[in-house]
Amino acid sequence: MTKKLIILGLTTTFLAVGCVAFPEDGGYHNGAYDNRYDRNSDNQYDRERDRQRWEYQQRQNRIELERKKRELERRQWEQNRQKQSDWERKKREQQHQLEQRKRAAEQNRNNQSNWDRKKRELERQRSEQQRKKIQQQGKSQEKRWDDHRRDTDKRVRDRRDN
Repeated sequence: MTKKLIILGLTTTFLAVGCVAFPEDGGYHNGAYDNRYDRNSDNQYDRERDRQRWEYQQRQNRIELERKKRELERRQWEQNRQKQSDWERKKREQQHQLEQRKRAAEQNRNNQSNWDRKKRELERQRSEQQRKKIQQQGKSQEKRWDDHRRDTDKRVRDRRDN
């Protein structure tokens, strides 16, 4: 067991020193570590940050574009609603005007029929008055004739009696 423990310790030490002394990416050069690995790491970090920044900017652009699209749709919806409301208001106004015209036409017809009825009534009254006047004139003429006949008869009788 001790042998195994010693072999395991040596193997671990050799592997640890070998990894440090002979890195696969050439980090150890001329007795010192090469900073190319650090630069690559920095470049990789910068590229990752740039990519994240670009993705963030793309998300922001997409969000802004969606916001503008929603705003445009809201405006269009508002305009359509306003147009619909204006159309309905104009339609109500036209119906109101049509109803007013119908009422005015009905009133005119009623006025015309009333005027015609009054005209016929006046004409009837005038003809009635003329008929009565003619009748009165006829009666008065008959009365005069009767009076004249009576006077004539009376004179004739008075002459006979005298």
